[in-house]
This record gives sequence, C-alpha cells and structure tokens, in this order.
Amino acid sequence: MSENIVPHPELRRFIREVLAAQGARESDAGAVADGLVWANLRGVDGHGVSRLPNYLNIIKRGEINLKAQPKLTHDRPASFVLDSFFGFGPVACMAAASLAVERANKIGVCYGLVRETTHTGAIGRYAQWIARQNCAALVLGAGPALMAYHGARVRSMATSPIAIAVPAGAGGAGGGGVRLLDMATSTISNGKILQAKQTGAKLPENTVLSAGGEPTTDPNKAEILLPLGGPKGSGLGFMFEMLTSILAAAPIQSRALGPEQRKRHVANLAMLAIDIASFRPLADFATDAAALGAIVKALPRQSGFDEITLPGERSNRTEVARKKTGIPIPAKLWSDLERIAQANGVTMPAVLQNT
Repeated sequence: MSENIVPHPELRRFIREVLAAQGARESDAGAVADGLVWANLRGVDGHGVSRLPNYLNIIKRGEINLKAQPKLTHDRPASFVLDSFFGFGPVACMAAASLAVERANKIGVCYGLVRETTHTGAIGRYAQWIARQNCAALVLGAGPALMAYHGARVRSMATSPIAIAVPAGAGGAGGGGVRLLDMATSTISNGKILQAKQTGAKLPENTVLSAGGEPTTDPNKAEILLPLGGPKGSGLGFMFEMLTSILAAAPIQSRALGPEQRKRHVANLAMLAIDIASFRPLADFATDAAALGAIVKALPRQSGFDEITLPGERSNRTEVARKKTGIPIPAKLWSDLERIAQANGVTMPAVLQNT
C-alpha cells in the first residue's frame, strides 16, 4: 500500500490549523498538534495524526469543550487535582506536568490528578517531559472501557496505560537523556488496531475479540482488547482506575458499565513527579542509571537477538530518523486527511516523497 512521507513541521501545522478551524484556541490547537506529532515521530502512529478524525468526531458530538480552561480544584503543596472540564487532554496534562515538577522541586514529590478530560494522547510524552526537568515520573491513565476484564467477554476496563521515565545520562539517540517506558495494560493498544485498519495489516493472535466476544485477527472486526498477562493486565487497569478516576471523584467504569450506562468520551490521568536531587545528587543518579543500561545491553543474548534494547531506545532512534526523513502517512489515512482539509479550508501537508 502506498504512503506519503511528510515533514513533521508540516504535519504539526496541518493539525493545528484544522483544530483552529474547528474553533479551538491557537495555543490549545498547538498543544494537541505537538502531542500527536510527538507520537508519530516516535513511531507510535496509532496515537499520532491517525487520531485526528476521531478528535473531530468527538468535537462534533459536543464532547470536547473547546473553551474549557483547566482549573485547580484541590491544591496542596504535594498534591493537586486539575479539572479539565472536558477540554483537550494534552492541554490539561501538560499544565499538570508543569505543576507537578514545580512542586516536586520544592518539596521532593508531588502527586497530581487530571480530572475529566478527553483523549490524553500518548502519555509517555508527559513522563518524558517531567524527566527532562530532572525528575523521575510515573504517569497512569484511565479512559473508556475498551478492554475485557480477565474472564469477561465484553468491554469492561480501560487499556490503562502506564509511563515511567527517569533522567539517565546520555539516554541514547534522540532520548534527551531520558529512559522512558510507555505501555498499555492490554495485549496491544487501541492505537495499534487503528493503525492496522489504516494499513490493512492483520492483528496478532490472542490480542482482541470481536463484538460477539470471539477471537479475531481482523482489525475491522476487533472490538474488545484482551488484557496483558490475563489477570495481571486487568488487575492493573482496575487499580489504575482507583488511583486516577475514583481518587479524583470522577469514576469512569462504574458510570459506563453500571445503571447510568454513560457513553460520553472521558479520561483521567495521575502523575507522580519525584525530584531526584531531593534523594541524591542528580549527576550520581544519572551515572548509575547509565551504568545499569550499559550492563544490561552487554548481557549474553538469546539466539535470534541481534541486540538487547532498553525502554524507549527504539522509539528514540525512530524519532531521530523521522525528523530527518519525514513521517509516513498510509494511503487510507491520507484520503481521510484530504477530506478533512477540504471541509476545514486547510492546505494539506507538503509531501517529501510518495512511496
């Protein structure tokens, strides 16, 4: 299947202009565009510009409040709740990351909650940003029910991503001195299904169920994701809901699965920022972190492994490459973007290459 290769500044410009045409503030449109392009640059294409059509559908349904401004509703030295009022996820989440770092620098640690936002994007972006401010980061996500709880054959839990990042010396190409783990608690992310729909690829076996609760590898029939490690993945998702949604007095799953049967798109996020220097000198931490990475990479390899990679290493390399060569956009997604461009009076991204 053919694809167009576009430079990342052009892709960011396109997303920003489309959202602005929908009525978003310029700063908000830019924050969302930054988040989607961050994912594309790192090869997490299921959380990149492929999300734009769905964002527009959520706006059309009136489920994104284009005029919302995040506001603190709980405010203490080492904790806060930032209410998004159903605004753009990346806007509230980046504001929360900044608050968490500011307070961790003063008191050592800070635990913050982002309440009732919309799709937050790839949460590794926030963890990485926190780590670049010389803090360790733990970010937990909660959102709509897309995954089956272990043993269930219906959507009953979010894919509940987790991202952990630390400053780690050199950090590898493109890493900005950060070691980053970013993963869902489902066998694959919902973004991977979206990406497979765009490319026509089959899904791995034992990762999704059809609407009828039967296993499938067809992305067009995939309706329910399976938890990573069975009870381990669904257990993590359950507890993430406790530490984000329920702690923020904004339950998602009980309102969606219980008598209310709420259908609105909503997400919550929790983030813990830890000031490294409050525990030990930052340079010493980074030296030890880099040493551990070097030791692990030098371990004897199993047959079939050319290299042992560390968390975030492959994504770092992809980011370096794509900043130079551009971001690939599959043909089906390109057609969707052309329709969006026409409907919003926006110029399509310039093309570096068509393959």
